[in-house]
Amino acid sequence: MAEAALGAPGVLGNRAGLGQLVRFLLVGGSNTLITLVLFVLLQNWLSASAAYTVVFALGLAYTTAMTANVVFGSRLTWRTGGAFVGWYLLVYGVGLLSIQLLHTWADPSPTVTAVLTVVVTAPLNFLGGRLLFRQPAA
Repeated sequence: MAEAALGAPGVLGNRAGLGQLVRFLLVGGSNTLITLVLFVLLQNWLSASAAYTVVFALGLAYTTAMTANVVFGSRLTWRTGGAFVGWYLLVYGVGLLSIQLLHTWADPSPTVTAVLTVVVTAPLNFLGGRLLFRQPAA
């Protein structure tokens, strides 16, 4: 299943996969930068988990609107949009678990917490989008 998501020779092994990766990095990068800054700032007033929840919801709205069409050149339908939101909610759980584990073992700064959470969740988000919005084989 992961091989199908990454393309026959791999994400970087074909033009379509490379273009999707670049667009994912642009859309996801802009989403990540904005939510990362907000995540760090909000931790001054909210717990890390609450701050993550707020920025996750904002990022989810943005990325759902952009990923199907802009990143993968697919049409967003209620079904694929719902599945994409479901996938992101699963990834959200992985992110929260990562935060809890990190804070169990250490007392990291808000920046370290945010960056490590992104390192764990970003690859999962790309894989989910690639699986859900892949174009049918010609």
